[in-house]
Parts: sequence; C-alpha cells; structure tokens
Amino acid sequence: MNRALLFTDLDGSLLDHDSYSHLAASETLALLKSSSVPVMPTTSKTLAEVLPIRSALSSNDPFIIENGAAIYIPAGYFKQQPADTTLYTKGGYEFWEYSQAPSRAHWQQLLSQVSKDFAGQYIDFQHLGTSGVAVVTGLTLEQAALANQRGFSEPIHWLGSNTEKQHFIAQLKTLGAHIVEGGRFLHLIDHQACKGAAMQWLTQCFKENDRSKNYMSIAAGDSHNDISMLEAADIAAVIQSPAHTAPILNRKEKIYLSKHFGPKGWNQVVAKILTQEALINKKDNKE
Repeated sequence: MNRALLFTDLDGSLLDHDSYSHLAASETLALLKSSSVPVMPTTSKTLAEVLPIRSALSSNDPFIIENGAAIYIPAGYFKQQPADTTLYTKGGYEFWEYSQAPSRAHWQQLLSQVSKDFAGQYIDFQHLGTSGVAVVTGLTLEQAALANQRGFSEPIHWLGSNTEKQHFIAQLKTLGAHIVEGGRFLHLIDHQACKGAAMQWLTQCFKENDRSKNYMSIAAGDSHNDISMLEAADIAAVIQSPAHTAPILNRKEKIYLSKHFGPKGWNQVVAKILTQEALINKKDNKE
C-alpha cells in the first residue's frame, strides 16, 4: 500500500482563519496519527510560531516555514542526516535545518530601494513591530512577537491599489526578489524558495530513507502561496476560504475541493482523500 505524506498550510487551512484553532480538524488528525501518516506544516509562519503549534498538535514530524525558505527535520528522524543540512537548536529542540535562502536583512535592504516610489502604500513587519502585527493579524502580542521572528523573508501589509501592487511586485522582481500572495500578506522571499520545491525536497528525503515504500504526497492549502505545492503534489486538497476565492490550478487530476471552510473543510477533504485513494487501512477508518 502507498504511504501518504501530508503537507499542509496552516492559516485558513488546518487553522481557522480568525481563531487560529485546529479543533474542527481533530477527527481526521486522530485518524492520521493512528495511521502513522506524517502531518507536516508547510506555512508562511516562522520557526518560533510553528514550535508551539507542533506542541499543540503533538507532532514530531518535519515542517516547512516562511513559504518554503527553510525546512526543519527533528534530529534523528531519519536513519541518516540528509545532505546539506546543519544541526540547529531552538526552544530545547534539535533539528536538521535546510535552507539556501538569503536572510531577512537582505529583503529589508531591497525594500529600502523601492520605499520612496511606494511611500504610504505598504508597511512591512519590521516597521509594524509587535503591536502593529498584532493589530493586522488578530494575534496576541506574544504570538505577534513570534510572527516577527523571521529568518528568511519579509511579510508586507499592502495598503495601496491593486494596480500599484502589481507595479510594486514588478519592481521588486527586477531586483531579484520574488513575491507570493498569502491569505493576508505579500511575502518577499527568494525566487527559488516556494512551498512546492520544499515539499519535493522533503519528499525525496523520505524516499531515500526507505526505498521499500511508495510515498504519495498530499498538499492541502487555501490560497495563492499554496499553488506551487498543490500543483507539485501527487494529490491536491484545496480548502475553501471565507476570505478569498480558492486558488486556481492548472492540473486536472487528483484535485479534491473541500465543502466547508478552514479546518472543518480540511477535516472533511483529507479524510475523503485517505479513503478514496486507499492511503489508510480500512480498520483505521471509523466512518
């Protein structure tokens, strides 16, 4: 039987868009755990943000942060440490870290080059500060501080028109930057960093660790910055959102669209995939 690997967006997908709760997905999360299916957050969030979420999910699986800019694998998770990773310690945890992306400071320097042309039309997380991030996200001050501990990217709260936004994106691209649009913010990252590429790199780690298994990747996401992994995965789970339209994909097969929003939709559509694609043992499925 194929072994499933689940890569999931957080905000608006596994986590509710407003409350950031995952409780509506508890039933399918329990099914995944009983079936030994890794659930790997693949998110625009920071390392500091993901650690408490992993704890709340009782997860010890790898995860991807800042829209694919870095990958963290718990040390010892695989038989051998993947090539090009380094040991990194955070919050008492040891990880194998993989990243080839420039630092946050690099992106802040690029923003300084366009700031005069777009004055008053955006504000980045650096200048929002903890209290400003809390206001625009609805996070607590403590959570907002974690969201601002970025290593490889810079989120941007856009205030101008859509036309000016396109000019802004185009000008940053000429400087070598890449912009992806999430459910709330623009994210300034390296052009080679995306959720899809990070998912494929991590999937390859699983394959190299155990060549006896046939791994099938599932990607679950709700917004534009999830498109790269939704396109690249073996199976795409598109989660509907109350805040924006569902991402439009080029692929025509193995696409599942949730009936509900956020974690309720995630719960429904992931369970459907596991059953219809025969990725769990029937004895594990209580439906």
